[in-house]
Amino acid sequence: MTFSYFRQKLARPKTNMLRFGLLLLSVTVGTFSFAPASKAAEKLVVTYGPFSATLQVEDLETLVHTDQVPGALRFYLNLASLDPNLLRSVLSMQLGASINFMQGMLESESGEQLLAQMSEVIHLPPDRPDIQMLKSSNRTYSSPTETNNITALREALIRSADDRQVIVLEVLQNYPTERVYLNAGKLIQLMNSMEPEAAD
Repeated sequence: MTFSYFRQKLARPKTNMLRFGLLLLSVTVGTFSFAPASKAAEKLVVTYGPFSATLQVEDLETLVHTDQVPGALRFYLNLASLDPNLLRSVLSMQLGASINFMQGMLESESGEQLLAQMSEVIHLPPDRPDIQMLKSSNRTYSSPTETNNITALREALIRSADDRQVIVLEVLQNYPTERVYLNAGKLIQLMNSMEPEAAD
């Protein structure tokens, strides 16, 4: 399955947060690779501008390992008009990679650049809880630094390579916080930058 394949599967790519948040999380993260950590993410928070949707990582695991689609996840998939089998296939993609290979790749110049881009898409929770931010008249809040986001993502990627078989879903299981945030707007920008320009 290629990048173009998943682009074709998304009928309205710029109008649906969950199409990018759920499906393209896997496509983009799959550029790297991903095994359970001692502290693992339990929730995936997909954001798009002022909107957000919180998904249970456990529901994604159930989708991958069984034929069942948990109720909450089914609701969002229906809302986004996404085929559960497509999401299951993406989350199940595998890549052979050792820890040494992963470390070397991430320490290269191109790896550092890709980490920096990806850390804007997949990132740590904001320092202030969302509900407090919404209730406050002062809407400014402290975001995690780029360095912290890169460190968290790098840690998840390297941990996931410990069995020499990396599965896309494992990035969530390896992420070192309870919640992992996916910025769908940044993801759209990143994907558009990767899209080859059409010939004149």
